[in-house]
Amino acid sequence: MKLFKSLALAAFAAAAMGTAPVAQAKLEQKDVQSLIAHIEQSMFPEIAVSHYKLTHFKKDQVLKTFAFEMSMKDDKSLLAMNWPATSKHKYLLKSGPNLWMYFSDVRRSIRLSARDSFMGTDANNYDMMQLNLLKDYDIVGFAEAELDGQPVARVELTARPDTEGYAKIVSWISIREKRLMRNDCYSISGALIKTVHYREIFEVGKYRIPSSVLITSHVNKDRSTLMEISKVLPKTRGDLKDSMFTLGYLETVD
Repeated sequence: MKLFKSLALAAFAAAAMGTAPVAQAKLEQKDVQSLIAHIEQSMFPEIAVSHYKLTHFKKDQVLKTFAFEMSMKDDKSLLAMNWPATSKHKYLLKSGPNLWMYFSDVRRSIRLSARDSFMGTDANNYDMMQLNLLKDYDIVGFAEAELDGQPVARVELTARPDTEGYAKIVSWISIREKRLMRNDCYSISGALIKTVHYREIFEVGKYRIPSSVLITSHVNKDRSTLMEISKVLPKTRGDLKDSMFTLGYLETVD
């Protein structure tokens, strides 16, 4: 991993994003890694069943609304559409690096890319999965900065070769609250694709979960997608069997 070699380079990187550091950088790489690890461990249970609502906007007009249930266990997840009725037969299955959409009405599955749009919204399939920055990305730079009046760590991360998410992510992390505030997501060409805002935290046991996640597109500037989490139910390993995260299991679903 590479770090910025001087404060001048850190200041240039932050200024390029429109926000300058508020003080001389004091963070060290081990501090940043520890901060991200804490956030990922406290942001969401590793094993849980959650209920979501996804609303896709063009300016103030609602284009699409979806409701779904997500079951998650380690690096596996199963998303079951609940609404609208025309989508109830659709399932999104992730098992390790593999991702499928399954259609129970025709008993057919198709392989997906993490970069594909989720149901035609500004969210892609990677956005629907549990965030794992330390596993999928390398830290290549960081600096202390300010966002919305708060001291933050601005952390630049680049994707590892086998990562299917974004080529680069710039994370804005509240140092005081130890929570993720924003991710700026970039393409391979270096273009800013979208910004993901993590808002309105609620607590479930030891977890501090963003109940509202706003995704704003920088490609279609008048479009945005709001993801709302209404319920998170932590589960044990015995509650969610490994077999349910397989295509074989989905073939038994009506």
